[in-house]
Amino acid sequence: MQTFIIQKSNPSGCCLFLLFCLIILIPYSNSFQSSWQLDDKPNIIKNNRIHLTELSLEQFWQASHAKPGSGGFYRPVACISLALNWFFGQSNVLGYHIVNFFIHCWAAWFLFLAIKTLFFTPRLFKRYPPDQIIFISATAALIWALNPIHTQAVTYIVQRMTSLAAMFSVLAILCYLKARLSGDTIIRTTFLVCAVISYLLAIFSKENAVIIILTLPIFEILFFQLTLSRHLFYKMAGGIITGLIISIIAGFALRPELFDFILNFYSNRPFTLSERLLTEQRIVLHYLSQLFFSAPGRLSAEHDVILSTSVITPWTTLAAILINGFLILLAVRLNRKEPLLSLAILFYYICHLVESTIVPLELVFEHRNYLPSLFLFIPVALLFQRGITKLQQDRLATISIVGLVVIIFTVMGYATYERNKAWRTEESLWQDTMKKAPNSARPLAILALKLAWGPNPSEAKYRKALELIERSISMQMRRTGLIPHQLGNMASIYSKLGERNEAIAYYKRALAFGPTDESIRYNFCKTLIMTGNFSRAKDELEIILGKGLIHVDYFNMLGFIYLWTGQPENALPTIQKALHYASGRPDTLLTIGKCYSLLGSYKKAKWYLSRARKNGRDDTIVSLCIIENALRKGAIEEAEKELQRSIMRFPLTYFLQPLHAPSEERYREVPLANEILTPFIQSQLPIITKAILP
Repeated sequence: MQTFIIQKSNPSGCCLFLLFCLIILIPYSNSFQSSWQLDDKPNIIKNNRIHLTELSLEQFWQASHAKPGSGGFYRPVACISLALNWFFGQSNVLGYHIVNFFIHCWAAWFLFLAIKTLFFTPRLFKRYPPDQIIFISATAALIWALNPIHTQAVTYIVQRMTSLAAMFSVLAILCYLKARLSGDTIIRTTFLVCAVISYLLAIFSKENAVIIILTLPIFEILFFQLTLSRHLFYKMAGGIITGLIISIIAGFALRPELFDFILNFYSNRPFTLSERLLTEQRIVLHYLSQLFFSAPGRLSAEHDVILSTSVITPWTTLAAILINGFLILLAVRLNRKEPLLSLAILFYYICHLVESTIVPLELVFEHRNYLPSLFLFIPVALLFQRGITKLQQDRLATISIVGLVVIIFTVMGYATYERNKAWRTEESLWQDTMKKAPNSARPLAILALKLAWGPNPSEAKYRKALELIERSISMQMRRTGLIPHQLGNMASIYSKLGERNEAIAYYKRALAFGPTDESIRYNFCKTLIMTGNFSRAKDELEIILGKGLIHVDYFNMLGFIYLWTGQPENALPTIQKALHYASGRPDTLLTIGKCYSLLGSYKKAKWYLSRARKNGRDDTIVSLCIIENALRKGAIEEAEKELQRSIMRFPLTYFLQPLHAPSEERYREVPLANEILTPFIQSQLPIITKAILP
C-alpha cells in the first residue's frame, strides 16, 4: 500500500494557533463574567462532590461520581475538570469561562489539523498545493469556531461536557488519520493508541461521543478507498455493525439504566417516541439553517416547537424527511467526485443519531450541533478556494473573494459577541428567550423563580411571579410532570405572602397532579405548621417517611412537630436520626438541645445548644434556649451571664421579639417557655415595662 507522508507547511503551528486564539478571543471577550445558568447550579454550585478541598485520589474519585441527585459515576473527565476549577476558584465564574474558551480554541485547532490531514489521504493527495490546503483548513475551522450557535456550548459553563467531548473526538479522528497515513509501524501504533485514548476521554466527557466510532468507516470509504467493490462494501458494513455494537455496549456500560430510561422516560415527556422521531426530522434541518444563518435573533435557549404527529402533520414534516433524504443520497452519490462535501453531510447526520433520534431528551438544544457541525464548513471553504483558483488571473476578483471571507469572519464574530450578551445574566437570558419562544413555559417559570426567591423580595415581585407561573402552566412544557412543580411554586409564594389558605389550596392541587412528589408534600407540611395544624402536618410527613425515604429534613421536621405537641420523649429519637445524617447542622443541634432540656438532661442540652451556636446559629433563639435551660436546672448565675452576653450582642427589641411574635412566626422555631423566660428577664431588666413584654 502506498504511504503518504505529511509535509510541514508554513506558517509555524505555534504562531497559527496563537492567531486562532486571538481571532476567537475577540467575539468571546464579553463572555468571561457570564453568570451561572440552568444546569450549572445542580451540576456545580450545589454539587458537593465537585467541591474539591484537596488534590487527592479520593476526592478525584468522588468528583467522578458527581451525578446530580444520585451521585453515580458520571462524565468523569468533564466533572474532574470542573472540580479542579472549583478547587482553584470556587464559585467565581471567570476560571470556568477561561477553561471553556481554551477548550474551544483547542477543538478548533485540532479541527484545522484534521482537515489539513485529509488532503494527504489517497483520494485528495497532490490535488491541492500547500497554501490552498492551509487556506481551506483554516477557513473551515474558523467559520466553525466563530459560529454564534456555539455560544451555548462555550459560554454555558456546564456544556463544557459537550465541548470537551467534541475536542477529544476530533483529536481521536486526527490521530486515526495520522495512523492510517504513517508507513512506520511504531508511529502508526502510537497514533492508534492516542486515538483510542482520545476516544475514551471523549465518551467520559459526554456519552454522545460514542458515535464517533461509526464515522471512521466513512473516512475510510471517502478518503482511503478509490473504488467501492463488493468486498469493500461487505468490509465496511461489517465495520459499521461492529462499531454500532461497540457503541451500544459502551453506552450501556456508562449508563446501565439507559434502556429503562428510554422506555420509561417518555411518560414524563409531552411527546411519544414516534412524535419525537418525526419532529427531529424538522429540527435537524432547522439546525442546518441556524448553522448557515446564525443571526442572534434566530438563537435561543428555548424554542417553540410544533410536534409532528404524523408524516403530513404538519406538512413540513414530509418536506423535511425528503430534504434530509436527498442530502444523504447526494452525499452517497458524490462520494467519489466530492468526498469533502460527502463527509460534511454524512458526519453531520451520523453525529445527530444519539441526541436527535430515540433517546427521550428535550427536543431542541443548540449545543447539540457542536460535534455534528465540525466538518460542515469544508465545502464553503472549498468553494471560496475554487473561486480564487478560477479567477487567479483577475487580481481584483481574488482580493474580493478574500475580502468576503474576512467579512464573513467579522460578521460571525460580531454575531457571537452579540449573542454572548444574552448569556450575561439569568435575567438577560430568559428575557431574551421569552421574546423568542413566547409559547414556552420555561422562561416564564425561571423569571418567576428569580422574582420570588431573588434579592430584595417584595409583594409586587411575589404577585408578578404568581402571574408568570399562572401563564406558564398553559404553555409548552419540557416534561409533563412540571405542572405540580409550578403549582407547588405558587403555593410557596402564597405562603411567603402570608396567605396560608391560598397556599394550602395550591399545595392540594399540586399533590392531586403529582401525589408522589415528596418536595411538594414536604413544603406543604411547612405551611401546615405555620398555621398550627401539627396533626395534619405529621400525617403528611409520615406519608413521605412511609416510602422509606431518608433525608435529614424529614426527621428534623417530625421531631420539631413532636416538640410543639409536647412530646419531647418522641422527638428525641427522631432528631437523633436526623443528627446521624447531618451531625453538624445547627438547626438539628438546636432541636436536639431543646429535647434534652425538656427531658431534664441539662448538661447534654447545654452542649448541643453551644454546638449549634458554634456551627452558625449564634442568634436570639439559641440564646433564649440556653437561658431557659439554665433556669430549668436552677443555674441562675449561668442564665444571668447568658442574658448579659445577649443584651450586649443584640438590640434589646430584637432580642425580645421571639417572646411576643405572632403564632405563625413562632412556629418557625423551637418552642420557648415564655412562662419561665419572661419573669426572669423582667426581674433582670427592671427598666423594661410590662407593655414591651408579652
